[in-house]
Amino acid sequence: MNSVFRNFIILIFFTAIISCTSNREENFVLTLEDNWTVISSEEIQDGINSIMNEDYHDSLAFSAKVPTTVLNALVENNVYSNIFYADNFDKIPREQFQVPWWYIKKFNLKEVKYFESFRLVFDGINYRANIFLNGTKIANADSTESPFRQFDIDISSYIEEGENMLAVEVFPPEKGDLTIGFVDWNPTPPDNNMGIWREVHLRRTGEISLEDVFVQSSVNLKTLDEAQLTISAGLYNHTDRWIHVLITGKIEDISVEQDIELEPYQHRTIYFTPDNYKQLKIMNPRLWWPNNLGDPEMYDLEIKATVSSIISDRQKIRFGIRDVSESVNEDGYKLYSINGQKLVIKGAGWVDDILLADPDEKVRAQVEYARHMNLNTLRLEGFWGRNKTLYNAADENGILLMIGWSCHWEWTEYCGRPQDDKYMSVFPADFELQTRAYNDQVLWLRNHPGVFLWVYGSDKLPLPELEIQLNEMMSSTDASRPVLVSCRGHEVGAELPQDSEISGPVGVKMRGPYDYVTPNYWYIDTNYGGAYGFNTETGPGPQVPPIESIKRMIPEDRLWPVNDLWEFHCGRNTFHTLDRYLLAFNERYGESDNAEDFAGFSQVSNYEAIRAMFEAFSINKFSSTGIIQWMYNSAWPEMYWQLFDWYLMPNGAFYGTRKACEPLHLAYNYGNEKIYLINDYNKEFQNVKAKIVIVDVDGNELFSGNILTTVKANTSLRVMEIPEIDNLTGTYFLVLDLEDPTDGKKKRNFYWLSTKEDVPDFEKTNWFYTPNKGFADFRALRTMEKATIDAQHNIKKTGDQYKVDVTLKNTSDAVAFFIELKISDSKTGETILPVFWDDNYISLLPGEEFNTSATFSTDDLKGDQPVFRFSGINL
Repeated sequence: MNSVFRNFIILIFFTAIISCTSNREENFVLTLEDNWTVISSEEIQDGINSIMNEDYHDSLAFSAKVPTTVLNALVENNVYSNIFYADNFDKIPREQFQVPWWYIKKFNLKEVKYFESFRLVFDGINYRANIFLNGTKIANADSTESPFRQFDIDISSYIEEGENMLAVEVFPPEKGDLTIGFVDWNPTPPDNNMGIWREVHLRRTGEISLEDVFVQSSVNLKTLDEAQLTISAGLYNHTDRWIHVLITGKIEDISVEQDIELEPYQHRTIYFTPDNYKQLKIMNPRLWWPNNLGDPEMYDLEIKATVSSIISDRQKIRFGIRDVSESVNEDGYKLYSINGQKLVIKGAGWVDDILLADPDEKVRAQVEYARHMNLNTLRLEGFWGRNKTLYNAADENGILLMIGWSCHWEWTEYCGRPQDDKYMSVFPADFELQTRAYNDQVLWLRNHPGVFLWVYGSDKLPLPELEIQLNEMMSSTDASRPVLVSCRGHEVGAELPQDSEISGPVGVKMRGPYDYVTPNYWYIDTNYGGAYGFNTETGPGPQVPPIESIKRMIPEDRLWPVNDLWEFHCGRNTFHTLDRYLLAFNERYGESDNAEDFAGFSQVSNYEAIRAMFEAFSINKFSSTGIIQWMYNSAWPEMYWQLFDWYLMPNGAFYGTRKACEPLHLAYNYGNEKIYLINDYNKEFQNVKAKIVIVDVDGNELFSGNILTTVKANTSLRVMEIPEIDNLTGTYFLVLDLEDPTDGKKKRNFYWLSTKEDVPDFEKTNWFYTPNKGFADFRALRTMEKATIDAQHNIKKTGDQYKVDVTLKNTSDAVAFFIELKISDSKTGETILPVFWDDNYISLLPGEEFNTSATFSTDDLKGDQPVFRFSGINL
């Protein structure tokens, strides 16, 4: 063979190799979502052999989309329907979920030869599983334990060209297993959420794969005009050869690259640091800010691994540039700052759907509600989220997330393990597994700028040896954020704070309440849950939803009076009742004689109770450093702990929270009866104009005063002490109107007050609430003169959104109290949800006019026409 011909053959050979490899699809991650089959192991006679031969009855198999729990798959297949109506949920048989269930998925692959490595990645299995591919066991149940482990399984030797079959035999959690749980928030799901509850991915790459890419930022806190980025990436050589790889990264107009030589099967982490790559020093960066402090700006990193001019792997990472820091106030309570800006944490406790089945659009709507309510934080007691939708939405909406283990792991009743007064029930035999599980979650979430705080324990501390192990893990996996060792720093009845032997004082408190307390509680309590320090979970208890939602869960013949079906839709154990709430409600607002009246006045009570809580922590900034309302949303339709319900229906507490957390607003201190101007912005406002009016229950003006003041950045300022006023009626109204310098609009805060005081009985305080020995009296609201409202509205469609503009005018001589605005479907009459009103539950003095608006999606209208409706306490 002559040399010319030999060189020609060699050229053809290498051209063929490059041509074949270049045909590689650059879709390196395939999500295995659709066309799964779910079937009980009781219907499978011979395990994997029956699966491979499809030796089972199709009628006993259920089609499913993964992620899904077993129960959710059955609900989606109409085995069970209307499960949240009445007590239907309690009637679902539990025995069927005490055996393994199979998840089966067929998928086709083409051009397998163009890829070097294939891996199956399970983001979450509850609780353990045997995993088979094409009949071969690739992982067994002993090595796939824990819903919070993530499993990355090399299947390169088992994958086939064409059709492949994946079969997962999922075993349910047993007593003593550390699993997903809802504590006393709602019923335990009959299947204990067994199943593939997070996504399954097929990763396919060339010779080199990219692993655990991380972008860390540091910000010049003095000027905020400079930031530095550090990019790290794990590299894995999947071959038995030395491989030369080019790693390139691009962030907008910034590019970096490194040439790397990897040994056979080598794992290695590389870094792009600002010391070696000057372009990673960014001038005038667009910073990520929490809600109401600025825009939550985001960046994208595209990083590639290229071998012989062919892309071997590629990832896109979304991140934000921001700094998180932690300090303590003069009383020793944790205080957090973002980009050097102190802030009072104003948040609430998130929970996933009881079937872990919230669709992405519902998750996004719930996070958007948080932004709309002017909250800046959600606390996740448990690593929630069936995928990353929750975390992406938090990033995009400027919502901070504090995440950690649930107290479900800390009490015998829920986890089935021995409990300790101080330490969680994670024992030495669990340390390695649970540290690895926590590490998996940190790796999964650490690029999200919204995640600002990792939390270990909820109600208790990890054992000292476990805390040391977790700290060592965290120092290597993510040292860019603070860690909170426990959310409970000082318990009611405890003589001493619950300090860690390793890290010292916890710096937060968990001292209740969890049931109804009167508005002044938050101002006058200085020993328990009141507005000082960082209260990691607390709230005024039940938040009964509007009547429309109640009728969706309670049958007509059981609507009134409050009965065992109402209690079924409450919390559990101590919170399986509305009795404490009803006692205060009846004393303060008078007894209702029907469900509609009770639901209506409950919105008044919800609004009043939650507004006082959030405002107290804002007025007392930074003696108070944080408040987490317990809870934010609900896992199912219920009466407890929710700012909106499972149907996405806002309640009075929703708009009370939105009002209380406005970044610049006037607020009434129920403790000292003074008026404060709260400024959460990082800038001073001069010549702020406000008007204070007091009217009696009949609408007669008793006092009017004007304010012109300057308020410094990020502070609260006392602006008026209300003078003694003659001729007050038993119930009267305080109206605080602010001319907002940020947009020129009038912002109103409307209070109903009583000459009779609420008197908490602090001597009888327990871990969940403080009872009262005296109550305010608002029963006069029931006998107010009727008011008339002229309501004009205009509904306009723009793209995929509707907007309704509303003008309300009180044409009577009476106060129009607590006007509720709704947009309904023209055919069903049901409220269109989610909905975002600028203001709702509005009160107007005689002759007053008020403008507000709302937006909602065209998709939620389902093709029908929107109808505007309104009602009120005395209309």
